[in-house]
Amino acid sequence: MKILYLVPHVPNPTKARSYFQIRGLVNAGHQVTVATPARSAEDSQKINKLRQDGTPVLSAKLTTLRVLQNCLNALVLGLPLQARFAWSPRLMATINEYLQEYRPDIIHVEHLRMAQYGLQLAHNWPLVWDAVDHLSSLYQQASHSSTSLAWRLISRIEAPRLSTYESELVKIFAKTLVITQRDQELFQDQNEKYADRILVAEFGIPIQAAKQSDRSSNTIILTGTLNYDPNVASVLFFVREIFPLVLDQLPQTKLQLVGANPTSTILALRSQNVEVTGFVPSLSAFLSNATLAVAPAIYGSGVQIKVLEAFESTTPVVATSIALRGLNVKHEEQALIGDNPLDFANAVIRLLSDQGLQRQIGKAGRLYVETHHDLTKTTDNLVKIYKQTIEAWHSAHNAL
Repeated sequence: MKILYLVPHVPNPTKARSYFQIRGLVNAGHQVTVATPARSAEDSQKINKLRQDGTPVLSAKLTTLRVLQNCLNALVLGLPLQARFAWSPRLMATINEYLQEYRPDIIHVEHLRMAQYGLQLAHNWPLVWDAVDHLSSLYQQASHSSTSLAWRLISRIEAPRLSTYESELVKIFAKTLVITQRDQELFQDQNEKYADRILVAEFGIPIQAAKQSDRSSNTIILTGTLNYDPNVASVLFFVREIFPLVLDQLPQTKLQLVGANPTSTILALRSQNVEVTGFVPSLSAFLSNATLAVAPAIYGSGVQIKVLEAFESTTPVVATSIALRGLNVKHEEQALIGDNPLDFANAVIRLLSDQGLQRQIGKAGRLYVETHHDLTKTTDNLVKIYKQTIEAWHSAHNAL
């Protein structure tokens, strides 16, 4: 199958969802061409790496000035900022030139940021809109839970606009994909007439052979991109409200904050017990060394990849219920759950102090991700959705 895959960020392992999905399709023998805006020299390097690895890439420069113009245009039109954020007339022209010469079997449009491109193509090509998650609910949560006053104010304006725009897209696109049943339900509640168009395409990750390694006896790891507001909020929640309770009982405990682009607020948390690593080339090495991983999310949407990565590495997890949103995970089976500082801290202390429980939780998490999020299985499901979409599109157009 030939797939044109439109994505708002250059696919790479640190922004793993699109990277893994494209990798799964390629590994299954499908031909994937990526179309994406490039915003930096680093993006250009990633594009070159993709091309060297055999993945064709269509791209155009997206300047800061262009982004500001896009946002202003969205405001004037009463659209959410996300709707126009990644728009590039040059990239659209490049895509159209490509389509004049090549005929993909289907076009995959990922995220609301790329929906504007999909709107230009939906009438002439079989296409799925991969919403990923219910973005308006994330902004609604951010409007009262973000640590940034500016972000709270923006989210209060953006959330209702996103909700309206998402519903319009569901009406236009033949299929809308999301990664959890919870996101599917949120979309269906707002779009009952089009409920059958909204399908779950689960988050998949490559499952490596389980490795036995000697873990540290007192190291907690918290992972994620450390300038993304939900991650910043969860780090501050853990370090300020939970970690001191842990240190009161286990003063030798170390915390590693592992992820790219830590903000100045995150960097200021460094201490004798807190390490901020910045970007690391191998997250698995850090996960395999840690005693346990924490996911103290206070708001969010979709699936927390940090949880799946910890599960895959057999690292036992302590999380909030929000961090496990969209996963069929139970307390004391695949993870320990704590939704307030005291309960979370007690779960961490309990797990740090019990090696048998560490092994039990780690193995159960590994089994869960093997069963539900193996990239091979999720890719098979995605291809089935593609085939259904292609067949329905050709049937409809042949009938005209």
